[in-house]
Amino acid sequence: MLGAPVQRAEDPALITGTATFTEDLTPAGTLYLAILRSPLPHARINSIDTTLAMSSPGVWAVYTGADVADFVIPPAPNPKRNIPRRFALAQDRVLMPGDPVAAVVADSLAEAIDALEQIDVDYQPLDILGDLDEALVAPPLHEGQESNVAYDRAKGDWEAISAMDGVVVEGVVEHPRVAPAPMEGRLAIAQWADGVLTLRITTQAPHLIAEELARCLDLPNSSIRVITGFVGGSFGSKFDLAEEEMLTVFGSRQLGRPVKWVEGRREHLLTVGHGRSMRARYRLVADEEGRIKAYAADWLVDLGCRHRYLSFNTITPRMGTGTYDIASYAWRLRGVWTNRNPRGIYRGAGRPEATLTIERAMDHLAAELNLDPAEIRRRNFISPDQFPYQSVAGYTYDSGNYGFNLEALLEAAGYAELRKEQAEARAEGRVIGIGIASYVEVCGFEDWGAARVVVAPDGSVTVLVETLDQGQGHRTAFAQIVSARLGIPMNMIRVEQGDTSTSPYGWGTSGSRSLAQTGSATQTAADGVAEKAKRIAAHRLEASPGDIDLANGLATVRGTDVTISWKEIASIAYTGEVPPGDEPGLEEEVRLRSQGHNFPFGAHLAVVEVDPETGSVRLERMVAVDDAGVIVNPMLADGQRHGGLAQGVGQALWEGVRYDESGNLTTATFVDYLLPAATGLPFFELLETETPTATNPLGAKGIGEAGAIGSTPAVVNAVCDALGCQDLQVPLTPEQIWRAIRSNRE
Repeated sequence: MLGAPVQRAEDPALITGTATFTEDLTPAGTLYLAILRSPLPHARINSIDTTLAMSSPGVWAVYTGADVADFVIPPAPNPKRNIPRRFALAQDRVLMPGDPVAAVVADSLAEAIDALEQIDVDYQPLDILGDLDEALVAPPLHEGQESNVAYDRAKGDWEAISAMDGVVVEGVVEHPRVAPAPMEGRLAIAQWADGVLTLRITTQAPHLIAEELARCLDLPNSSIRVITGFVGGSFGSKFDLAEEEMLTVFGSRQLGRPVKWVEGRREHLLTVGHGRSMRARYRLVADEEGRIKAYAADWLVDLGCRHRYLSFNTITPRMGTGTYDIASYAWRLRGVWTNRNPRGIYRGAGRPEATLTIERAMDHLAAELNLDPAEIRRRNFISPDQFPYQSVAGYTYDSGNYGFNLEALLEAAGYAELRKEQAEARAEGRVIGIGIASYVEVCGFEDWGAARVVVAPDGSVTVLVETLDQGQGHRTAFAQIVSARLGIPMNMIRVEQGDTSTSPYGWGTSGSRSLAQTGSATQTAADGVAEKAKRIAAHRLEASPGDIDLANGLATVRGTDVTISWKEIASIAYTGEVPPGDEPGLEEEVRLRSQGHNFPFGAHLAVVEVDPETGSVRLERMVAVDDAGVIVNPMLADGQRHGGLAQGVGQALWEGVRYDESGNLTTATFVDYLLPAATGLPFFELLETETPTATNPLGAKGIGEAGAIGSTPAVVNAVCDALGCQDLQVPLTPEQIWRAIRSNRE
């Protein structure tokens, strides 16, 4: 079973429309929440008149900042870390376009929206902080703080690298804001009953949400139940509690009725935590042969107006050296408050930023030395005999073979022939570019996973896990693992997730941790069940447990035709006729600690053609060779790679959140915020190498973010190769490229 492309168990329910999403649920007596949002990016609220709204049809309550001033929402303010307090509704000022100003709870969503139009707010516009460099020296956005720099961290000797002799390349890499834009937006239904809060929410981490709620409401964890059904995508946007979700909890507690909020698409683009949002200045020093002597990067992060997981920012400098053996490294990381959306978690969370920066620097160095981009990488890769490799950036890489992986990519793509075809095309006047990128990422941030495997008296199996999928296929992968260990068909196995009252405690889904950590815990729990099942079978068959094999729904004495069925074993377990020393029942719960982070890696190649008259880019080929250790289900892995590649290409060519000079969001719909579509993407050519990790029993590494990490720099490098320039920035809009072409001609 392990390694087989088993069809997704989730798909029948999804295809037939019988899968239950949170939006499908409406408890009896549900009221609806709608939010009035600021039309200005920064303004003082002089007054709010809610009289007409309160008297509107169907309205139960209208809340303003004063009503929720004492309502705590996570995270807790921390003066030492320069983190201001968050409020469910704006207090005396709005800090970004779309900031929640007031909320209406009504019998229907339509009535709530109608009532919003009856609220009169008097705003006094204030100066806007939008530009990062301006924000560094501007008066502080948050009262009581000395500056707009939320944190300033550095490591290494920047001055020494600045003074170092050799071949030097310097540049700037912009990482513009991008929106997660999952198919399903955020949603919450809060309901209080008998002193217990039940929150149905589209989240990646039900137990963490329950913990945050317990702290905010000063309640024991046992008084909080969080339930999540099917989730239509997340990409990091549904990891923490949002202001609107907390308002459903507040309103339900105040009114004694269930309160439901459903995020609209414009609300999502306007207020969700944006990804990337960073600028990097790099300096790379090498010898005449192209071997890197030192690397330095200065990271400036646009945090937006409030806190959303600041700790994730440090991943970028810690992965800054990528796949290269660099002995001297210096970095600085500054987070800056602005009048924009909070910077949130987005697929890859820090690794795409590190990779795009170092990979652009490597191509810049290759161009400076007139070396092939593949050769400059070969000369600087960490070699296989250096693993486990202690990176000067801070992480210990578990395993890798970057050179072999790159050669597999070049062979699969026909790299030498591609270069010949490129030269011929250029002779014909066609603008062709070839870009490659090598990447390594870190996965498995939380150091253990949890799973419970429960066998019922009829032999059917329930697997309860602490992670939660948003389309990845967890129900299939975990069932596949249990099927392999117990020797029973997958249709006897049910995977349950997303309910804090039944699932084991854990950190949920993030950082591609699910299979490596929770999958390994599932396998270990299944092994415990299998060992007990073998003891029961051996006791009944008068054999040794070590001679029992589990396969095809049977326990067989090895080398004989003596068997007992799996169903009989389960029945015996619950009648209590178990071997001496064993208790009745057949189940196992495991919390399995990992032996460190795991580091997937790979190499991607892009071929593009640029239209010199319009500046438009057509992606002709995308080849990816990824290494995620042992693959449990290649079909699921390829699905993850397809999605990641599409998002990475989208970031390179189309996606970018934009604000105008007045601080207003100009990409609040899909007319303006351009997503990748199948018509703009080639058939992805996927291959893989396998370098197992010793950090978990499965030998598996993360795969969910790989495509989004390696594809962006490959596409950017291809366009820069086509134009012969090194200063293009994503997204590579036709206008930017058209101007670059005209500039080169002049």
